[in-house]
Amino acid sequence: MTIEYNRLLVQLSRSFAYLTVRDRLPITVTKVIDCLVRDKEKIVKTLGEYTREELKKIIGSFSELKNELLTDKPFKAITSDGPDVSSWNAYYMKENEREGSEPRWFHTSWLYAECYMYRRIHEAFELSISMKTFDPFHKQKKEAFFSSLASVIILGDHVWQQCQMGNLPQLAMKEELLRLIKVALWGNQHDLSRPSGYELPEESNLFEHIDQLHECILIDDSECIWSILTAAVKGNSVIDIVNDNAGYEIFTDLCLADVLCTFSLADKVRFHVKAMPWFISDATKYDFYWVLQMMAELSHKSSSLPALATRWEEYLQSGRWMVEAEDFWTLPHSYNKMKATDNNLYNKLSEATLVIFKGDLNYRKLVGETNWLATESFANALQGFHPAPLVTLRTLKADLICGLQPGQAEMIAAKSRDWMISGNYAVIQFDG
Repeated sequence: MTIEYNRLLVQLSRSFAYLTVRDRLPITVTKVIDCLVRDKEKIVKTLGEYTREELKKIIGSFSELKNELLTDKPFKAITSDGPDVSSWNAYYMKENEREGSEPRWFHTSWLYAECYMYRRIHEAFELSISMKTFDPFHKQKKEAFFSSLASVIILGDHVWQQCQMGNLPQLAMKEELLRLIKVALWGNQHDLSRPSGYELPEESNLFEHIDQLHECILIDDSECIWSILTAAVKGNSVIDIVNDNAGYEIFTDLCLADVLCTFSLADKVRFHVKAMPWFISDATKYDFYWVLQMMAELSHKSSSLPALATRWEEYLQSGRWMVEAEDFWTLPHSYNKMKATDNNLYNKLSEATLVIFKGDLNYRKLVGETNWLATESFANALQGFHPAPLVTLRTLKADLICGLQPGQAEMIAAKSRDWMISGNYAVIQFDG
């Protein structure tokens, strides 16, 4: 039994979906406006005087977008010239037909409304001449990375030490891999689209802190990850990582990928980032390479970070690592529509030994933005999306989940009323 996570829940005034659209999305647009107004002179100095007039037009378009959102105006077709525009407008027409009228902010699915807002933000820049690739969230992502620098250094030193040791005995290798999986899992807490963002704990020992969070992992299928990786044919093991947030989180993903390569558990790793600025802190190609650049420049803080940056650049140059930004990840489709919508991407994922999906938005798309019973199996919730063995590493920041044991959801709810949206609980869910 399911409840469609669609028109019903967006309209229910107490639902998390409704509160997100009513409160959080307008705040995001306001912050983008504030950023552009505050940094206007700096932007003009960098991009040229012509940008001054374009900024006025862009800021005006965001004020219009915010008004549309607050007054529940109908959606519009995307009018810029991006490669994904035809796909977006086809989806818009299909929703128009399905609803019998134009989609509106509080009368469509939460997933569509949220994705549509970020696509409209990018559209405003695409319609300009001098700011087509401008990222209004980059400053926030940059500041978040530097605020987590202490943890970056601790983790970087640890991974560099593992690189020097090479292969370990089987049991030690397994323990180290599972440790890095947990680090990458909790790295997903670093999400700037959360109402208050995320601040690192004061603990100086990153790994002790991760160990203390063990009971907060509601489903832990990490043993399945070890089993699938060790059973793979050597010389042909491909790992796909569908990334979520920039900054600290993507750094943890890179560390996990390096350990997979060091232990000969992966012959190739493909990182899938976003093709445009997305959900404030989602990683783009620029964010990916920016982290490597910052690591290379931090020799005064750590000798390990520049060494890792060089090592990872070599992986990229050799083709052992690849960074890809397919348009599908920023379309509003759930993943059970991938095969019909982007068969090439589905076939690419089908080549993988394991596909690792990071974060909450990927989880929502994996389970079809559907409010499954908490005890529904993860395999069923995927609704036919089985390109390859896959695992999701997700801290809970949206009120939908599946795969729990009977009574488990009620037990957690008794401890914490906001357990599904706080980011303080997590899942490692595998589908083989």
